[in-house]
Amino acid sequence: MVRWSKTRVALVCLAGLAVNAAIFGPALALTAHGTTDFMGFYAGGKLAFTPGLYNSTKVMLTEQTFEGMSSPTRLFMRLPVFSLFYWPFAQLKYPAASAVWEALCVLSLLAFALFWPRRQRRYTFVAACWSLPAMLIVAEGQDIGFVLLSIAVAFLLMRRRFPVAAGLAASLCMVKFHLLLMIPVWICARRQWRFAAALCAGCAALLALSFLPGGWNWPLSYLALLAKPSNTPYRDAMPTMYGLFGALPHAVIPELIVTGLIAFAVWIASRANAAWGLAAALAGGVLAAPHAYMADGALMVPALLLVFRAGISVRLRALCYFLASPVPWLLLMCGSAIGARLGLAAFVVWLAWGKSLNRSAIRSNLTSSGLLASMNNMLRWAGTDQAGAA
Repeated sequence: MVRWSKTRVALVCLAGLAVNAAIFGPALALTAHGTTDFMGFYAGGKLAFTPGLYNSTKVMLTEQTFEGMSSPTRLFMRLPVFSLFYWPFAQLKYPAASAVWEALCVLSLLAFALFWPRRQRRYTFVAACWSLPAMLIVAEGQDIGFVLLSIAVAFLLMRRRFPVAAGLAASLCMVKFHLLLMIPVWICARRQWRFAAALCAGCAALLALSFLPGGWNWPLSYLALLAKPSNTPYRDAMPTMYGLFGALPHAVIPELIVTGLIAFAVWIASRANAAWGLAAALAGGVLAAPHAYMADGALMVPALLLVFRAGISVRLRALCYFLASPVPWLLLMCGSAIGARLGLAAFVVWLAWGKSLNRSAIRSNLTSSGLLASMNNMLRWAGTDQAGAA
């Protein structure tokens, strides 16, 4: 791949930011006033250690009292343990807390780019700046930037042969656990048992800590909140299979069938190549999620970076450009999710069954970059020797 100069990278990044800012336009004024998803996070911090953490009425009353506005679509919907993270913000006045949070959202994306493999760092900055979902992380005050950071740290630790530390780092993705339903498929396909053990231990610790701010009955209250249809509004704006089938009678049947097919495709991709399997798991997780919107499409930034390298076919390269561009996500904003859904599905299927891939070129490129060697080293403990393409 052509190595870009720093000046060229900076200009391309600025162009991407300008295009995405123009797309959002006047809506960015809402960000400046704190009318974002941080409203629910701030209320969660205020209600930590109280019985009202998942009480919609109390959350909206808290928002109105301390923020001057409320919204039934901006409730606190994270595990109770994460209300501990927002508790310090709740000690500040809402405008100051919102400003600090916006700065942290930007820093989370910057840290993701810095922790991602150095050889791809310039392309990481370009992908993040052109990603409309990544821009929405800041515009909507979303917390998925910290999921991206956790993924980057876990990937770095895996490459350095620290699977236990990587699993613990990945457990912080529990903040958006519903987006990572395909990661267990990747774990089983790659036989990453030490990583899995640490991941389960970290998740168990987070669940146990949730009883501190959430009380003994928080699981029931949390499940009751998630079951309310009002908490999954704007189904047509979801780039998911739930958004496609949700309005149909007995929708759970086609959803389960398609989810099974996605899992099968992720398994095939994971058996062939560790990095490509992880990319398929990230994209498939968005497709299979019961609750996902445009900002969650930011998971495609690391997914595309895992795949986009020398040796891939022209068609797969074009598909990567399409998913990295604002086009499918702009269509999603306009009420048409077909581009995002088909693009994500094609991406997963291509990684599993693409017959036109130049696998020997991919293997050669991975070997020259050192990624294949690091993959082989970190998987050697499990008795596997198939980090390269099948």
